[in-house]
Amino acid sequence: MTASLALAAALLFLSHALPSWPGLRPALIARLGRGGFAALHSAGSLATLALFVLAYRAADGGEVLFTPAGWAAPLVVLAMPLVFLLLVARITTRFGSQDAPNPPRGIYRLTRAPGSLALLLWALVHLNATGDGRRVLLFGTMAAIALFALVKNEVVLRRSPAGRAFRDGTSLLPLAGPQWLRGAAAGLAEMGPARLAGGLAAYGAMLAAHPWLFGVDPLYWVG
Repeated sequence: MTASLALAAALLFLSHALPSWPGLRPALIARLGRGGFAALHSAGSLATLALFVLAYRAADGGEVLFTPAGWAAPLVVLAMPLVFLLLVARITTRFGSQDAPNPPRGIYRLTRAPGSLALLLWALVHLNATGDGRRVLLFGTMAAIALFALVKNEVVLRRSPAGRAFRDGTSLLPLAGPQWLRGAAAGLAEMGPARLAGGLAAYGAMLAAHPWLFGVDPLYWVG
């Protein structure tokens, strides 16, 4: 692992954190407009992601920091269907904006942060199943981005009456709080079978393509 990879990881994190910082984001939107801000944010994120990918491919594996437990790889396979379900439900359910969120519906009755939780769960289970410095840095960076998004969104929701109402009527973590218990059945019904099928289909496609895309068979431990 090289210093250039660590620098690329830091830039990747900053490209997500700085433009979305609660104090900076409104100022940038006021100056650039929403379209200009979105274009700048997207360009910066894509550029730093490309830089990180290039640095990652050029780096060696680095020192082995820990040896994964035998259950780590099966845990990835078991957790990833939930990750894909969270992502599909998040993409196909309108949220609104942080200062004016829509009334909670579907996946938002189960968690108010499905996208960030999906990224965090993906990063943590993969981090647990690796051990070399290069991949620890990769998944650690992604976990840091997800954690920052979770904290930032909680801060922003507290700043407006609509955000506070949304926050008071939802739970951050599934299975947590009375709001979740009351809304889980309704949320699952609103999500419908199509989102469940879409999440499982996306998971199956990634499971099949993973060896070709990343050179690792997620089911190497079977048999």
